[in-house]
Amino acid sequence: MAITVAADLAAGQIAMVGAARYTYEHDTLAANLFTKITLEAGEKSHSIPKFGRAVAQDLTDGIDMTDAQTLTITATAHTTDEAGCKVIITRKLRHQLKEDAYRAAGKVIGAAMSKKIDQDGLNLFSGVNSGLGTAGTTFTLGYLHAAVSQCLGQSEPVPQPMVCVLHPYQLSVIVENLALPAYNSIFVADTDMSSALRQYWRGNDKLFNVGVFASGNIAVNSASDAYGAVFSKEAFIYLVGWEPENWVEEDKSLRGWEIGIVADYKMVEEDGTYGRYLLLDASAPTS
Repeated sequence: MAITVAADLAAGQIAMVGAARYTYEHDTLAANLFTKITLEAGEKSHSIPKFGRAVAQDLTDGIDMTDAQTLTITATAHTTDEAGCKVIITRKLRHQLKEDAYRAAGKVIGAAMSKKIDQDGLNLFSGVNSGLGTAGTTFTLGYLHAAVSQCLGQSEPVPQPMVCVLHPYQLSVIVENLALPAYNSIFVADTDMSSALRQYWRGNDKLFNVGVFASGNIAVNSASDAYGAVFSKEAFIYLVGWEPENWVEEDKSLRGWEIGIVADYKMVEEDGTYGRYLLLDASAPTS
């Protein structure tokens, strides 16, 4: 009589595949905080004209006003580029995977495209004309206050409303500051400090009348520094040729299916004076 060994038992077993888990991505912000413009059918680019200033002058009674102002117009033109992501589902994988392989692939590539669009927008912060902070600088509410004040006090005030976007590691300082009695008495309308902190992370609380948001998609360099920004929605444009589109194509020789997503868009800086970058330390908090 043959003796059954562990290897024989293993050969007859079926591997149990549990419910699939996905790698989580950060929530996206840029597409919602920028000015969104969609190209219409037949349009290759989008041109945005901007009128210059006129200067009013004192007049003298009885004297003709002869100093005419020249109405100037400048314009910027923006075009879109394609971006995409593709995965391959083989017939064998589809047969072995308990979860719907097409749905899983769509979720993965959709998250990849959203992240790409968001990062393209957030990477524009470093190109803003001027800003505050330096490498290794710890964020304080003073930087936010100074950035907002500069935006409002410059020759051409920044259009309202403004928002502030920081890396979560930079933003943690605000929560710490809000816990201090001096700051709490200024920014929190009621006496329930914990309520304010709970609401903060959904972007509902405002400091200096500026909505504050956190995004882990902001790039942190090798020195643990990152660019955040205070800006108007009109500073940046999310130009859309077409929204992300999914497609499925069978590849007979591959014995599988190509599942992809493609979008035609461009994240562009329209006016670098409509905000301030915040170059600050983004080291992970330890206490």
